[in-house]
Amino acid sequence: MRYINYSLLVMGLLCIFLLIKSSGEVVEISGIRYIFQGFNFGNTMIFTLSSGMLVSIWFYFLVVYLPQNQKKKRVKANFLSQYIEFRRQLILHILNTYNKGNISESYVDTDLLIDSDKFKAYFKEYVTESQNRWHVFLNNLDEEALAEILIEFEAFKEAVSYLLNNVEIENNNIFSFLHNFNAISISLKNTKLYDDRDKQFARLLWEILASFSFMGGYQENNHFEKMFKKI
Repeated sequence: MRYINYSLLVMGLLCIFLLIKSSGEVVEISGIRYIFQGFNFGNTMIFTLSSGMLVSIWFYFLVVYLPQNQKKKRVKANFLSQYIEFRRQLILHILNTYNKGNISESYVDTDLLIDSDKFKAYFKEYVTESQNRWHVFLNNLDEEALAEILIEFEAFKEAVSYLLNNVEIENNNIFSFLHNFNAISISLKNTKLYDDRDKQFARLLWEILASFSFMGGYQENNHFEKMFKKI
């Protein structure tokens, strides 16, 4: 769609040029006057066709492009806010589960941990000789906490579906990631502790919150948020 819009813009500029050239008016600009001199024949036909094409392009931008662009901006802004809230809720559930242990911890600001680098640094810090905070969270995870986190995935899946249904996503990587997220969310819906899917669930959590890819390692800070802003 972006390339179509660019093509129409170029075509519109060409129509303006042809309108001026075939209008019969003399353009008194030194050095380029000859460029706008009328054609030897067919000026009336070219003027009429260019006028019609220019009006059509103008109506397209007014009736199609501008409303679609405004809708895309609204949907994108809403999706980004839902993504941040999704991260915040996940972190709240994780902290609550982590604090079920007997380890005395000072208060940590949830909003600070929305930053993927700070989340990674906090949960990779060892609190015992053999366990970091992430290990403690996974060990404390029970069916109730798991169900609450899965509800957050289900809610965000709806936001992803709405985005996919209402915005044309041209970036193939983003498009594939969002579809894969929905597919994984569906597969995790009935996840129980100690089955094969709980490991997939833990990997997905770490991937989202720590900007980690099991294929390519750690990504740039807040990788997914920056990726979604490119939609």
